[in-house]
Amino acid sequence: MGGAPYQSRGCANCRRRKVKCDLGKPECARCIKKGAPCLGYIENRNILHHSLVTRRTPFGNAIRPAPCLVDKFNHLPRLNVVNGNVEVRTQIFSGFMNELFPHNTLSDCKDDNWYLLMSHFPSMARESELVDRSVIALAATFLANKRGDSQLIHHAVEIYNSAINGLARMLQRGCQPNLEMFYSMTVFHTYELMQTNVEALQNCLTHIQGATAISKHLDYTIHEEKPFVRAMLTRQKWATTFFALNTKYASQVHCDCLVNGTENSPLDQLFGIVAECATLQRSLDQIKEQKSLDLPLSCAALLSDCQKIEGKLQKNWMTEYAPRLDGGPISDWSQPKHDPRTLPSRSFLEPYGFPSLATGKTYILYWVILLVVRRILYQTENLLDKAPSLKPMLLCADQICRCVAYCMQPRNRISAAQVVLFGISQASQCYIDCADREKFVWCQEIYPLVSTSGFTVVQRLNQEQCNYWNAVQSEVVTKAPMSAENHLT
Repeated sequence: MGGAPYQSRGCANCRRRKVKCDLGKPECARCIKKGAPCLGYIENRNILHHSLVTRRTPFGNAIRPAPCLVDKFNHLPRLNVVNGNVEVRTQIFSGFMNELFPHNTLSDCKDDNWYLLMSHFPSMARESELVDRSVIALAATFLANKRGDSQLIHHAVEIYNSAINGLARMLQRGCQPNLEMFYSMTVFHTYELMQTNVEALQNCLTHIQGATAISKHLDYTIHEEKPFVRAMLTRQKWATTFFALNTKYASQVHCDCLVNGTENSPLDQLFGIVAECATLQRSLDQIKEQKSLDLPLSCAALLSDCQKIEGKLQKNWMTEYAPRLDGGPISDWSQPKHDPRTLPSRSFLEPYGFPSLATGKTYILYWVILLVVRRILYQTENLLDKAPSLKPMLLCADQICRCVAYCMQPRNRISAAQVVLFGISQASQCYIDCADREKFVWCQEIYPLVSTSGFTVVQRLNQEQCNYWNAVQSEVVTKAPMSAENHLT
């Protein structure tokens, strides 16, 4: 007999798995039992696949691959329904990629772990609903913040919450930790960095801790896409390092992931030293709280530990780490013409150039670790009334700012935003200790530039550091939000 072919009315998950659906609403019984978010009942569900095309300029430079839709779709006048509508979700992701990674941005993508995740997303989304929802929530949040679209922000929060609930159900059902969870948790803590509420940093730390717990159960040697897995682990290590050394939540950070999947690379070796620095910082905090009679003995022990780590770091850097990189800082590089969207107009130091972004990031991490150790030495000697010198700290902070200037170039900013935020926040703390207003203000003017990459949480960090400056200088905190100068009294 003729007639229209049979088409299941089941939810998207059951149709994809080709199993019978009970048509339960809002979620079917199979999805609830499986612990997966139910994508709902959508007619004419068409999957739009992406392709990534790498092109090169006549000079051999790689141009970032641009996301291309194989199937064209009509642009929607208003994104009213995000959850479950594949066409709209594809449009959001495509717009996110075009905004975040412009087609004309030059880079070899060698150390861009964020771009690697996004370029893998089209294939991962077909295999993991959890990854699909977490990335779409992030993309929608980024676009909504850019366009001031409150309705899209509302939809982004709904998708984000559904992803969180889906992960919670998987864990409650005893599912073993896997890469799907690890990737999603990495996206979650990046999502929180795009928020401006007071809980953003605490929520971000919660996801970092969750990703660290999951990373302990992963075997990084058996996966087919080992470079991609390692790139995502590196992103997790950067996030952990930022919280361990830069925020008031440092005492809560679990640094286990810094030694997970360690390879004999300069970057991994430096991450291992970060864990030691975090221990030194906690020891200093305990000494400040004690204020007991054994203060000289405690400080002497801490000074000894700091000096050992400082000596080991400098020796290993000169003999092992730096020689294995593809080059060092370039002082006389031909930097692009100044762009106010790239760096503050007043530059007190000549920016460095580097053979690659990966090398620039590694140098920033080295100088930050050395600055942290020297800052602990300075504060410990202050407790003993030794009148320590500020010059060793200032040297490190200045070197960080020279490296940051390279990372803030247009082709590097998106890939290095997290590292720039990490370096600038450390340099700012040093300039507060040294009462160097000019350099401190320069650092504060970097924050609004970083926020254009989507990390709107920097607005809160900016205000906190300005408040700290005013407190240290014993002056009144102003409320003017116009610029870094207006924040300072």
